[in-house]
Amino acid sequence: MANGLLEHPKQNQEWEDVGKRYLNELLSRCLIQMEQDFWLIFTFRMHDLVHDLALDASQKECKTVNSETETVDENVRHLLLCDEKLVGIPRVLEEMKNVRTVIIQDASKESKTTHESLINLCLSNFKYLRALELRKSPLTALPNSIGTLKRLRHLDLGRCRSLRELPRSFDKLRSLQSLNLGDTGLKHLPDSVQRLIELRHLEITIKATHLKEIRAGCWTSLQYLELRCCMELECLPEGMQYLKSLRTLVLKHCDSLLSLPRSLKFLTKLEHLYIRFCSSMNLKMELEEEDKDLQLSLKTFSLLGLDDLADLPRLLLQGSSSTLKQLRIMVCRNLSVLPAWLLNLTSLHKLEIAACAKLSGLPEGINRLTNLRELRIHGCPELNKRYRENGGADWHKIAHIPKVVITDEE
Repeated sequence: MANGLLEHPKQNQEWEDVGKRYLNELLSRCLIQMEQDFWLIFTFRMHDLVHDLALDASQKECKTVNSETETVDENVRHLLLCDEKLVGIPRVLEEMKNVRTVIIQDASKESKTTHESLINLCLSNFKYLRALELRKSPLTALPNSIGTLKRLRHLDLGRCRSLRELPRSFDKLRSLQSLNLGDTGLKHLPDSVQRLIELRHLEITIKATHLKEIRAGCWTSLQYLELRCCMELECLPEGMQYLKSLRTLVLKHCDSLLSLPRSLKFLTKLEHLYIRFCSSMNLKMELEEEDKDLQLSLKTFSLLGLDDLADLPRLLLQGSSSTLKQLRIMVCRNLSVLPAWLLNLTSLHKLEIAACAKLSGLPEGINRLTNLRELRIHGCPELNKRYRENGGADWHKIAHIPKVVITDEE
């Protein structure tokens, strides 16, 4: 997307839909194959022949550069720089002007000076840069000159743990669509990030109890928001209702996060909600009289590692009764009962429960979920005993489900 390789979306489509269609096309033609699908982390394997063809087709535009690199074709647009192999700045970089992508890998604290010089060179020479990846960089701050990259669409600062602040010029990156600030050392999110109106993908880690209020008109194109390792964060920001385009919300390792705001009910395009290892989270959200006609669009709701979980958010789940396809509840060790209103989720295709030791039964009348095609139960002693195929007292209650997998392993 950053390099303009996707065709323009059709009506009622987003750029992400086009990218997904391309990926599905590669899968259907067996040019790649999926290896793993785990909580939004997808890994794919490229066949050897396809890999060789891709290398051959891209060799004029892509180049890996180290200290021994003497020449680079003038048509090269995408650079991979191996920092640990750089004892100085390759002079060949000084002659390049039309680079679109820079990925700097394997940076170390020992190479900080070289790393800083390398980034300054990229910022001064590569004015047409569209994608910049600085993962694990030892930088404590970005140069103010980054604001000159008017065409930059993708910036990855993930795991830059020494990064403490963003430059004042950051809001000049008006074309930025994807920003990864996950696992950084930022103490707060500056106002300049809210002024990036083209953002579609945002990952954040901050060391603060609160995020600033999201103002109307900010992040109106945002599709994906992830808050991770915000260990002191107690609540989601005010103004969540303004994220009208949001499709995926991910909350990971936010141990102080207490609840979800009811304003999420205004996010009618939200399709995927993932909550992992937020140990203080209380998800109780009941329907009120004003919510009786609520129509949300959740397709996937996944929970992992919520030790104190006692309730599920009825407001969000029952509000998505006609769209919710997949429900995952994993490692919620104190959850003892599933609510009877789960039977209202008539569109549910897949239910997965794992490592919920205190859960003793499924809701009575589960056969009313006529669209349920797959039930997985792993490492839940009471459920395993009641619903196993051979000898389970309640096997007959789930025998109609086409695919049932019950194991002792978590």
